[in-house]
Amino acid sequence: MLASPDPKWVALGDRAMLAVNSEAADAKLRLSGFLVANQFLATSAALRRAFGLGHEDVLIVLTVALGNVQRMLRTPDAEGLAVSTALVEQERIIPVSRRAVARATGLPRETVRRRTNALVESGHLLEWEGGLRTARRLVLSPPIRGAIHEMLELTAGTARALLREGVIAAG
Repeated sequence: MLASPDPKWVALGDRAMLAVNSEAADAKLRLSGFLVANQFLATSAALRRAFGLGHEDVLIVLTVALGNVQRMLRTPDAEGLAVSTALVEQERIIPVSRRAVARATGLPRETVRRRTNALVESGHLLEWEGGLRTARRLVLSPPIRGAIHEMLELTAGTARALLREGVIAAG
């Protein structure tokens, strides 16, 4: 997705733009909320199945994974990281502290400490100088790849329903 001069519109390539129609969203608030909440719950279930973990543990692993690559996600993708299946160089991965995980997730620090210790023990996370890292290339794992495809289908279905209802408008 590209940046758009009007923050309510999201550019999709050089042809299409999407925006939320606030009036339609308010008029169909129950349906809009249901569709988005259903997508959230289905996405959560897909991730729990893919990781074989509970809610808190998936939240923690995803927080660590995204924190590990946050600098790369904030910069233009000049090196093709978004489409690459190559390993990311070690120096580009940022370890995430337990304190940062607690702050980002809203979970109590003691819960994060206890859960991350168990995730390190189970092999889902690694202790690293300065914090935690994911223990494997998540997107290349077949169950996680499948979950990503499932989440994309869920997102597309939700977007189609919201477009059909006029809550999202294409421009």
